[in-house]
Amino acid sequence: MTLLIVQATAVSPSTPDGWLPHFESVITLAIIMTAFLIAWLLNHAKPKARALGTSLSALACFGIVAWFGAVLGTGVIQNPKEFQVPMDAWKPALLWMQMIVAFCSGLFLLIVANRQLNHGSVLDLPSKNEASRYGRVSRIFHWTTAILFIFMIPTGIFASMIPENVWFRTEYSVMHKTIGFILLGLVIIRLIWNHRSTRPTLDHSLKPKERKLAHSVHILMYILMIAVPVTGYVMTSFHGYASYIFTLKLEPFLPKSDAYIIWGLFHKYLLQYLVYIILGAHVLGALKHHFIDKHADAIKRMVS
Repeated sequence: MTLLIVQATAVSPSTPDGWLPHFESVITLAIIMTAFLIAWLLNHAKPKARALGTSLSALACFGIVAWFGAVLGTGVIQNPKEFQVPMDAWKPALLWMQMIVAFCSGLFLLIVANRQLNHGSVLDLPSKNEASRYGRVSRIFHWTTAILFIFMIPTGIFASMIPENVWFRTEYSVMHKTIGFILLGLVIIRLIWNHRSTRPTLDHSLKPKERKLAHSVHILMYILMIAVPVTGYVMTSFHGYASYIFTLKLEPFLPKSDAYIIWGLFHKYLLQYLVYIILGAHVLGALKHHFIDKHADAIKRMVS
């Protein structure tokens, strides 16, 4: 087994002249800082600040639409890398689906922001969790990880589809891997915080099977948030490729092996589609409780 080597390195020597050095790391840092800023604003005491956070979330959704459209418009994935498995053919459809979801989410968030601005009240929220709701720290962790997860997935899809000879493929790979490592760190810190802070009880109006399902989805989300970056790192190492945390290059810590195929199946396909299913169930469940079942307290445990 080779030793883990960490060194500063030029991420993409093929980057065209005139571009900002390590610009992919600058963009990644901007995404991470923006995610934290939005999460902080969403849980601010003042309603105007929360409305600003929601508006920025909407702009981020529209930004995703523009970003996807720009990449799709370049035509580079019209002739993508050779498909490794039949499911690779689904990726363009997944990108279009994510564009539609992002656009609709942006419109919805603008409506929410307007409501917060006109009807919002001061949010008295402690740092630690309470019996009936999550505290400010848990909420900031929640929304920061959620936003970063939303950005991590498409960067990985683009990196896996863009042909090897396109210069910005490496930049997407760096962004994807950096966000993955940051997410892993945030999840670990979040688990430690959860252990030290009271966990709010589920809404008493939920049926026993709904409570069990909500608990199961919650656990699965944590497992996935850890498993996705870990399997990606192992897959990359077995493949003989380096990983990155911004401009730091992590050389493969495992010997090159065909085992990357098995780990790739877990990372790129099984876990990825599980994320779509579990995340979708999590969001739809919250919306159902709020709009259909009229369990207002259920969604207010994490949203105000």
